[in-house]
Amino acid sequence: DGGWATYENNRGWPWYEMLNPACVFGHIMIDYSYVECSSSAMQALVSFQKHFPEHRVSEIRSAVERGADFIEAMQREDGSWYGCWGNCFTYGCWFGIEGLVCAGRGESAAVRRCKTFLLKKQNMDGGWGEDFASCFNREYSSPPALYGCEGSSTVVCTAWALLGLMGGACTDIDAVKRGIDFLMSKQLPSGDWAQENIS
Repeated sequence: DGGWATYENNRGWPWYEMLNPACVFGHIMIDYSYVECSSSAMQALVSFQKHFPEHRVSEIRSAVERGADFIEAMQREDGSWYGCWGNCFTYGCWFGIEGLVCAGRGESAAVRRCKTFLLKKQNMDGGWGEDFASCFNREYSSPPALYGCEGSSTVVCTAWALLGLMGGACTDIDAVKRGIDFLMSKQLPSGDWAQENIS
């Protein structure tokens, strides 16, 4: 499919999922290609190619192009990407944008749609926040208050959203600034940030 999995290519069949002993985690019996793993592998290949520009040029170019095609194919109608290794859509959006940018598709319709998705999810306080329910419901969930937080924004989701928006060269500077201001307002005197809702 052009994407990368966590540790091996898909070597099984979907019916293996019927043998899944876990009540909480679905789709774990075989390995699948993920937006996050694909984006990370693509970024590593592009970085490698900058240091070794003559090494396996056509293979790397082809792998990155196929990875970008996979990422675009995985984009949801609302412009988001489902993140499997973090909570959930803000995380997936960050990796989806970064993967397409490294493949030279930073101006693509897919990146523009994802930036629009993220901007629509920004909270009034300037931050972003997502409940763990997004993971198992596969729909963006941001209740009025998240566990361990003062409201519906979290430091981690805000950082992921900002990384995606800035990586995709977002032109809504005010939205980015409000997100940064939110992060700065949550920083502790020690320089750290408090532990919040699961990310």
